[in-house]
Amino acid sequence: MPRPTPRTARTLSAALLFCLAGLMAVSMAKAWELDRDASRIELIGTADGREAVTRVEDFEVDLEGDLDQPGEGQLVLTLRSDSITGGNDIVDGMLHGHNWFDVETYPEIVFRSSDIQAPAEGELRIEGELELRGETYPLKVPASWTRQGEQVNVYGRLTLDRTDFDMGRGAWRTEGTVKHEVHVDFSLVLLAPSRP
Repeated sequence: MPRPTPRTARTLSAALLFCLAGLMAVSMAKAWELDRDASRIELIGTADGREAVTRVEDFEVDLEGDLDQPGEGQLVLTLRSDSITGGNDIVDGMLHGHNWFDVETYPEIVFRSSDIQAPAEGELRIEGELELRGETYPLKVPASWTRQGEQVNVYGRLTLDRTDFDMGRGAWRTEGTVKHEVHVDFSLVLLAPSRP
């Protein structure tokens, strides 16, 4: 086998260094940090003809990747189901019970992305699966985002039919008291990963 010429050796060395640098960048990738105090997730429905706002008070976001090139990114959103609150004990007792979130049996609600795309500047289309009460549902989430320095705000509204997710069993199945349509409003404030 012929020995590589100095020029060929330099080319091979450069290619090897480039590949190693790429692998190091991937292995050293860090997740964005969620600003809990500035972030919110709300479920907005209609009950007894009036708007009913339910808050999720405890959730985590695990986001890795570059929002300018999101295709290689990954997102996992985890919500503590017992932190979902309508603001009073009566409503919370209903929401936490078997007909709704069944928080004792299913303490977490998890959304995992399978594909993140940027159809236009400042826009995201996140496809993935929602794990809710032991079942898994495909879900598409449209979102917008803005950047201010090292801080990014990802926000949007998702409109769902709660019965598609088997939410509101028994007497709650009909729209007599609680409408089927639910809006999910979210605003997530993320801080850029610290540089190594």
